[in-house]
Amino acid sequence: MNRSLLNLVIDLLAACGLLVMVATGYILRFPLPPTTNRTHELWGMSRHEWGSIHFWASLVLVAVLVAHVILHWEWLFATIRRRFTTLKALPNQRLKSGIFTGLGLLFAAGLFAWAAHSGVREMKIPLHALSAPQEVVPVQVETLPIVDFQRDVLSIFEDSCISCHGPEKQRSGLRVDRGDDLFASGESGPLIVPGNAEESRLIDIVSGRVKGMKAAE
Repeated sequence: MNRSLLNLVIDLLAACGLLVMVATGYILRFPLPPTTNRTHELWGMSRHEWGSIHFWASLVLVAVLVAHVILHWEWLFATIRRRFTTLKALPNQRLKSGIFTGLGLLFAAGLFAWAAHSGVREMKIPLHALSAPQEVVPVQVETLPIVDFQRDVLSIFEDSCISCHGPEKQRSGLRVDRGDDLFASGESGPLIVPGNAEESRLIDIVSGRVKGMKAAE
């Protein structure tokens, strides 16, 4: 492969790497912002997977840029020497300067990696703990006492109802000492509708909402 074609390939790879980095960076910033990794995806990939593509694209771009610098090192060296120094080019000076520059870049990259890893600290209060739903503490609900008909209900009927609606006397033909009469459908409907207090006429009767009837005490 001749030098011109190689330069063209390197430039195209650099352009593609830059475009991929810009596209994935946009995705990570706007369509899939932080905190969406477990809840959203784009084109079948999560935020974590798009982040991996962004990382590898950056490495490819760096590698291509290094290759670009190597291919143009003579021109770069000559330009820098002419503009910033008065020294003349010495034998093997370009090769030596290239080696030292490469070693300097490797040292800078290693120093950055060391600083990044050694600078990681555990947060006292993790951010996800602040946004996590608080643990629901069960509320102690007072258990309602179980109603016993013989103990709690029959005594009310005996005091307020049986005298007029019992075995000896049945006003309006109604007896409240028999379950069949309480749940049977009469002319005005049943006195008690199980599970439906609004449709149970007995509630209106004993509460005094029916005119001419005394409320139960």
